[in-house]
Amino acid sequence: MHKGVMTVTTTTTLQDVTRFFIQLGITGAPVVDDSGKPVGVISMSDLTAHAAGLDKPKEGSFLRDLWDDTGHHALHDLTFSEDVTAGHVMTEFLIRVDADAEVRELLELMKTARLHRVFVTREDVLVGIVTTLDLVMLLDRLLEERATAKRS
Repeated sequence: MHKGVMTVTTTTTLQDVTRFFIQLGITGAPVVDDSGKPVGVISMSDLTAHAAGLDKPKEGSFLRDLWDDTGHHALHDLTFSEDVTAGHVMTEFLIRVDADAEVRELLELMKTARLHRVFVTREDVLVGIVTTLDLVMLLDRLLEERATAKRS
């Protein structure tokens, strides 16, 4: 799990969200309330849909697009009214797992929901994120340990 997940608050303006995404080279972030409780996700899909005057992406579709880099350059061209915030356009659907969850539970969730990222919470406070890359790195380490054990 990665700790220190980059978040935005419900009151962050869309223009600031856009700058945040560009600055960090990301295409989505969890949205938290003032107490740090995750309440949703905002993604490039949400931003572009709002800018185009379209409805939000279908619930769940943002999960596949959340970390898709293919259109990241399009963020540079988006402008928003300063009174529209992340809380207005975020997707309230947030899949998360408790910090004490078993790895097997996490894997099943990621497989079933076809997720590349899962937010980790403890008592409703966001404490980290697990990505498919984290799992690949874990698998690589385990395979290396197995190979080392066989050579010994």
